[in-house]
Amino acid sequence: MVIHSQNIEINDQFEKTLNLLENTQKNILITGRAGTGKSTLLDYFVNHTKKDVVVLAPIGVAAVNVKGQTIHSFFGFKPGITVDKVKRVYGLNSELYKVIDTIIIVEISMVRADLLDCVDKFLRLNGKNKSKSFGGIQMVFIGDLYQLPPVV
Repeated sequence: MVIHSQNIEINDQFEKTLNLLENTQKNILITGRAGTGKSTLLDYFVNHTKKDVVVLAPIGVAAVNVKGQTIHSFFGFKPGITVDKVKRVYGLNSELYKVIDTIIIVEISMVRADLLDCVDKFLRLNGKNKSKSFGGIQMVFIGDLYQLPPVV
């Protein structure tokens, strides 16, 4: 299938991945070397999904490139965040975390495991379902695992 308005050729893998993104709540890792269509898939999904989606990145440049926010900014994490410092939020922003269907994190190779632990705890405290990983919100990780090491 070719989508002429964007000159995208959708192959079987692209279509299967879109189906998983749109029609399931499964957490997904999308990886591949440069030029394999990760950014194209992200753009297409974000622009066509019925889900409430947030796109995040570990650093500002990557966040700008995907028209998103940094992980720290979105969750209100200060430098040096640890799991024991993660708190429940109140006020206007607190409802935001309950209506999100999917969080996409790009450049996942740059994200340290302890930061993902903080995201998990934050979403358990503030998301839809505290008994599920990441508060029951679908997590999609995108990146080339051989490209960039975690930010220290």
